[in-house]
Amino acid sequence: MNLTITYYTLFFVLFFSSCQSNSPQEKTGMPITYKITGSIEPEGHGTVYLQDHENPMQQFQRAEVNQGNFILEGELAIDAFYDLIIKSDSASEQSFRYMYPLYVEGGVDYAITVKQNGDSYDVDVKTNSLTTNELIAFNKNKEKQVRDLDKKYTEIRNEIGDLNAKLMTITRGQESIYNQTIDRLETLSKQSADIRRKKDDKQLYADYVLNSNQKASFLIPYSFKYIDVNKENYERYEEILATLDPTIQKHPLVKAAIAKVEEVKDYYGNMPAFPEITPRNLQGDSLKFDQLKDKKMIIVAVWSSKGKNSKMDLPVLVKKEAELNKLGVEIVYLTDDEDYERWRRSNQAIGLGSNSYLLNVTDRDFIKNSYNIALTPRYLWVDPKSRAIIELAGEDPTLPDFIQKVKNKL
Repeated sequence: MNLTITYYTLFFVLFFSSCQSNSPQEKTGMPITYKITGSIEPEGHGTVYLQDHENPMQQFQRAEVNQGNFILEGELAIDAFYDLIIKSDSASEQSFRYMYPLYVEGGVDYAITVKQNGDSYDVDVKTNSLTTNELIAFNKNKEKQVRDLDKKYTEIRNEIGDLNAKLMTITRGQESIYNQTIDRLETLSKQSADIRRKKDDKQLYADYVLNSNQKASFLIPYSFKYIDVNKENYERYEEILATLDPTIQKHPLVKAAIAKVEEVKDYYGNMPAFPEITPRNLQGDSLKFDQLKDKKMIIVAVWSSKGKNSKMDLPVLVKKEAELNKLGVEIVYLTDDEDYERWRRSNQAIGLGSNSYLLNVTDRDFIKNSYNIALTPRYLWVDPKSRAIIELAGEDPTLPDFIQKVKNKL
């Protein structure tokens, strides 16, 4: 009986230990030992080494390529993204230098094959590193997207050129053709701008983060290095980071991504309401927010009579005031000018009216520091009842979709 109990106890211990050894190990960014093997076809001689993905000047262990084969191994301070550099000797018949990004971590296999393909070489990576495979797939998808977008962009630019040439041939009596051509040019211009936006690395990385299901891959937290975190998306990004696999939650890459989101969250969470200031206008009247509580929104235009952008943009906003007022939107113009006479002349030249006020030093510093206003003009969209900031950087009034963006917030 005792022998039977001992047998089952031993079996349970061994089974439990086996389960523990096969469970995923937590990754906290400790020093690692790695090994990368590779071959070059046709056989060649050269050098391989790793370099920091962010700083090419920081290079690590090197190995020689002998008879077309190499083994690169060593220790690194942390598992992270590195660039594998493979280059031939200068005496080779066809010299080459390839840089291939990898996520180098311990306990995984890397087999690199470089094959000549005409005048170039193809690189193939076989690995059981989830993050490296995700990175390879991401880069391939990125290259395809960029090629497709470039093709579309060329088609648009060619059509724009044809339409501009067509405008030169339109004569009197062809107003409808002229208007159709102008409308088409505006549409193509928007499409062109949209393509440029989609080609931006920020957008490509953001799309990956929002759509990836690989919660144990370090490519998600790494992508936060490139994407913009703002008021509109920080809650979604916070949600995504919280769902990452527990085995990577303590890694520096994840901690850095969380810190980036937390900084934005803290900024908006602790942002003060717009102050109950009482600056005066040219008529000597003070700004009274209580009189604006029945409005749907206040646009606070922070500007400077010294800034050429303010002088260009504000006249456009003035022309749109009547339409905005019908929507229940009030415009308040605030400036930090120190020269009263220049401010007075600028007010009259732009036609700002009685809703233009001159800030004192204390109010100016509070507004600039609280809302991170470094350049003017800047448009703060404010809730009239609570004076909470709706938009820290409201839409530029010179843009064609400005009114629509305002309507979307009401």
